[in-house]
Amino acid sequence: MIGRSVAVIICLAAVSASAEEVSLEKDLLPLFQRSCGTCHEPDSGIRGAIRDGTFFNTKKDILDKVGKSIIPGKPDESGLVKVLDQTKTFGKKKLVMPPPGAGEPKWNEEEIASFKSWITAGAKDN
Repeated sequence: MIGRSVAVIICLAAVSASAEEVSLEKDLLPLFQRSCGTCHEPDSGIRGAIRDGTFFNTKKDILDKVGKSIIPGKPDESGLVKVLDQTKTFGKKKLVMPPPGAGEPKWNEEEIASFKSWITAGAKDN
């Protein structure tokens, strides 16, 4: 019984440590640039992105504008997660990013899990 408890504690510690290891700059920013950067950059010509200022060139872009839809500690309530996993509604409609036909790869399950881990750990500027 004690052995099982220790194993559970070790597993929980490993999960906690891995959540802390996700870096916005090193791990997530390249994913944003890969899957979102074509449309969400100042020179894209995409009116909605330019009007809303939703750009993905830097950590500051993500934290300042997109960060408003990130709820630190609550990934499943964060609007951006709902958009990235393409399985949940956002408001009254389903907003799918990257949109079909954009030619950009969507985020896979492992990448979304990393993003959720970063949010769970507090969505830090790291």
